Amino acid sequence: MDYVVQTNALVKKYGQKAAVDNMSVHVRKGDIYGLIGKNGAGKTSLMKLLLGLTIPNSGEIKLFGMSDLGKARKKIGSLIEAPALYKNETALENMKRFSYLAPTSRERMKELLELVGLGDVGKKKAGAFSLGMRQRLGIAIALMGDPELLVLDEPINGLDPAGIKEIRDLIVDMNSKGVTFMISSHLLDELGKIATNYGIVHEGVIEEITAEELLSKCRVSLKIGASDPKKANELLHESFPQLETRVEGGMIHVLSEVSDPAQLNKLLVSSGIGVYELSSEGTGMEDFFIERLGR
Repeated sequence: MDYVVQTNALVKKYGQKAAVDNMSVHVRKGDIYGLIGKNGAGKTSLMKLLLGLTIPNSGEIKLFGMSDLGKARKKIGSLIEAPALYKNETALENMKRFSYLAPTSRERMKELLELVGLGDVGKKKAGAFSLGMRQRLGIAIALMGDPELLVLDEPINGLDPAGIKEIRDLIVDMNSKGVTFMISSHLLDELGKIATNYGIVHEGVIEEITAEELLSKCRVSLKIGASDPKKANELLHESFPQLETRVEGGMIHVLSEVSDPAQLNKLLVSSGIGVYELSSEGTGMEDFFIERLGR
């Protein structure tokens, strides 16, 4: 397996408290790996360990299949917590400062600022930027040096809906060009639109699941109790041929997504079929994660 990030039994303690406790992580090349967890669960601590910002108490880290982490980390771009910016300098001036760490031409810096929606800020100082603008600049800086892996801690924090979509589209576009991502976020719906794999962090330990496995566990269907299930099922297919259904135990289970269940109810009742139950079954993604993380 071609892993970009691989850890084995990783432990990081602060005093007697383990922020990362026996954590084994597997991020494959081309993944968009979403880290899910409560505040204080260990997401940021894990990212800091991968980037060399803190030292583990025990365990092993491999990046791009290498144990030479200093060499491997040159292939990584990152945005951890709030971006560290020079507040009295412009966006471009900030980019120039960070180019000492990741050599980048002036033209490429301007391209990156355009890419994150900061191409027109001119001489406005970073200290006067909104939270969302600072996040955008932090992402632009993380993209310097054309990294193969981007580690982003809450990258859409503070962005409006349009900004969230822009960053989401940017991540998807870069991923299609071969960039691997590790992203932490509290916005499950947004992460669910792009993630290929998930790491669920709870009390310092991680549980890994693919997007396909998550979808199968979180599939929500509509359950219809009708006086004549067979006839009701035939009527549903006549009017809504795209529906995937099955009749089981005297109930109709609608497996396809239904935006307006009232339409189905109206159709059956107007056709003389009694409907005595109309309910959803299964677990939504949010409920699945809440169950894993503990209420």
